Amino acid sequence: MQAAQQTTVPIIDRAYAGMRVNSALNTYRNEQMMNLSPVEVIHRLYAVAIQAIKKDDSHLATRAINELITALNFEYQEISLNLYRLYQYAKHCLRQGRSSDAIEVLEELRSAWGEAFKL
Repeated sequence: MQAAQQTTVPIIDRAYAGMRVNSALNTYRNEQMMNLSPVEVIHRLYAVAIQAIKKDDSHLATRAINELITALNFEYQEISLNLYRLYQYAKHCLRQGRSSDAIEVLEELRSAWGEAFKL
């Protein structure tokens, strides 16, 4: 599970790359992200994807969605397949310029994830 955190943190970091922060705050933020649980990483990835879409950064949004796909556990075939299809739909919406549709799907999923895990 630690490997999943390490592969997603750089994407989360990129979402905040434009922010001007001092070195101590930046170090604190990085340490905080490294200590996220896998559930919190997924929740944060939804936020990164949504924020990226709102900023017209389809590349970052697609990378975040791809990380969500990578995190799927197909031992739970039905739910994983349904989530996979929703993630693919969100990426399709981005390619078609339908950002609001992609945001709607991701916001619903993020909300449900947060409620399920009380985040």
